[in-house]
Amino acid sequence: MKEQTIILPPGNKPGLGDQYRLTMVVPKRRYWPYLRERWWVIVITTALALAAVLAYETVRTGKFQSYAQIYAPDSGASSSQLNMINFLSEGGMTYFGTQIELLKSARIQSAAIEKVGITIPPGEANPYKVQVFRPLGTSILALEATGPDPGLTQRFLQSVIDEYQAYKKQTHAISSQEMLDSLKDELSKKQADLEAEENKWAEFLRTNNVAGLTEEAKSAGSYLSELNLELAKNRLEQNLLSQGLAPIPSPATNGVNPALTNQIGQMTNAVATNGSMAAVQAPTNSTVLSAVSDDQNLNNARLELAMLTGNRESRIKYMGVHGYDEEVARLTRSVAILDADHRIRTAGQLAKLQDRIAAIESAIPQWEKRVFDINERLIQSQRLKENITRQQQYFEHMMATVQNVDISRGVAPGQVMILQAATPGQGEKRYLALRYILATYMGLFLGMGIVFGWYLLDDRFVSVRDVKDQYGENVLGLVPQIRVRRNQPKKALLEPNDPRPVYAEAFRHLRSALMLADLGEKRPQTLLFTSASRSEGKTTVAINLARTLVRGGLKVTLVDADTRHSRMYALLDEKPAPGIYDYLLGRATLKEILVPTKVAGLSFVSCGNLAPDNEGLFMRPQLGTLIQELRQSADFVVIDAASILASDDIALLVPHVDAIAVVTRPFYTRSSRLRQALDMLYQRQAKSIQIIFNRARRDDMDGHYAKKGWEEPVK
Repeated sequence: MKEQTIILPPGNKPGLGDQYRLTMVVPKRRYWPYLRERWWVIVITTALALAAVLAYETVRTGKFQSYAQIYAPDSGASSSQLNMINFLSEGGMTYFGTQIELLKSARIQSAAIEKVGITIPPGEANPYKVQVFRPLGTSILALEATGPDPGLTQRFLQSVIDEYQAYKKQTHAISSQEMLDSLKDELSKKQADLEAEENKWAEFLRTNNVAGLTEEAKSAGSYLSELNLELAKNRLEQNLLSQGLAPIPSPATNGVNPALTNQIGQMTNAVATNGSMAAVQAPTNSTVLSAVSDDQNLNNARLELAMLTGNRESRIKYMGVHGYDEEVARLTRSVAILDADHRIRTAGQLAKLQDRIAAIESAIPQWEKRVFDINERLIQSQRLKENITRQQQYFEHMMATVQNVDISRGVAPGQVMILQAATPGQGEKRYLALRYILATYMGLFLGMGIVFGWYLLDDRFVSVRDVKDQYGENVLGLVPQIRVRRNQPKKALLEPNDPRPVYAEAFRHLRSALMLADLGEKRPQTLLFTSASRSEGKTTVAINLARTLVRGGLKVTLVDADTRHSRMYALLDEKPAPGIYDYLLGRATLKEILVPTKVAGLSFVSCGNLAPDNEGLFMRPQLGTLIQELRQSADFVVIDAASILASDDIALLVPHVDAIAVVTRPFYTRSSRLRQALDMLYQRQAKSIQIIFNRARRDDMDGHYAKKGWEEPVK
């Protein structure tokens, strides 16, 4: 992001002056011009990358390569007899990884080097290397050996294969015997485990009858279910009696439930037999019949009383008042007697039900414990049988495994077959074209990265667009870049019939912009050239603009006011003469300091002879008199001053000129310094500030001037 400054219209508020500036943030849009300008960084990084590859390929020692292929099947799967011990051997995935690392191991390679007779000096690394690949997940291993000698490389690779085969045979014999001994020990342990489980089962059978436990579990579970059902029925009957509701009598038995009576009696006898509670007297049929008859008599008495009181008038008429009252009294006494008897019976029935419920509730936990004990012993028996079965199966499996391993000791392992013997050593492919292409891309990306980092840290202007985006001042003109040697600065000055048409045309446009552009109420007559820092090219631009104005038939006075680095007289081939300082000190007149040059119509005023007492000379009123006299003697007065940030004397000239031209230079002028210079000029009451973009690149000049003769070198 960048800061943008715009010039707002004149305001009416006091203290704002004729105009004031507003600064805001705008996007930074100059990376690609910056990259095109720093193309040499990319060239250097690319050249360095290519040079590094070239040096590496030149210095490195040439190597030779030999190739071979072997077939190494998994020994655990080589025979159907050995498939039963695969659980003790490596799986397919880890097996080939182990074989690859074995071929690359120091033991195999050291044995191969000793067999071939290769001598390695002490302290040096082994120059012969082996790489092993497993293509497409097959059982084929591809070997690649590299070394400095083609013959030794081939022999070294073949020796590695031979040593690998010998090592496989040796380790198979040792591992087979070790595995057999280990399996026999494991078999003995499993036999002891099996005998221990069988002894546990025999001990269990001595104290438990499994068949009897099974039948006892069934009967106890059935009886426990009957107890729970009877408990639920008694609780339901208790609730009904408590609410005044009697169970509905069965028509077949006149209200008596024989099954219920018999079941309660059996339950009571069973509980008494086991000692869980005292015997409980079961209700008899006569008791139940009597209870049912009393209930029917009570209901009949209540019904008869209700019918008698409901038809009182008709009954009185039929029976008489005295007979009616006696009948009502009799029925009322009967209902009261029967109701009291009903309550007594209900209370007795509730008490009996409570006793039965208590007896059943006390018996249920004992039967539950008995059922749980029986089930626990049955589960224990099942667990013992399963342990015996599992130990028996594992023992038989181990027995078969021991027999197979014993048989397979004389059987060779999965044979390592050589599909392709070691080939003669061939020169290693260097892929120079690919290396150079990769180096080129690396150099390009590295260069672009360096330029990008440079761009992020650099706040210098890159193009005229940066100036327009960041500042509100007008860009008066663009001066193209030309090729001039540093020791020949005069070649940058315009000459009559100059062979650089684009360069000359740029100053003609600058002249037109100065004379025709809207820079105030009237055309500026005095123009001050300054910059934010040294070497911006302001002196060259000022001289060329003055010469261009003269060729247009105007009379121009060129003033050298650079009090720090005055060199205009040298560019104009003029001798040192009295100048501004002499005039301000009263040692010379205007006629004495105004010197005609070789160009007709162009006069020159030098800086003059500096004196120790020059402090504050530009603050004297004679400065305004000098500027006024110069106005009267010429159509234009072009003043070349030092950098505004380098000398405060230049700031004293600002109120006396009509316009100020600030010369900037791409890839040189820093935005922070230019902003500081513009702020200082406005503080010094500058009337009009214009920016001239010097040494503009091709992209900046597109659309402004013709491209013909672009950057023609000076002859």
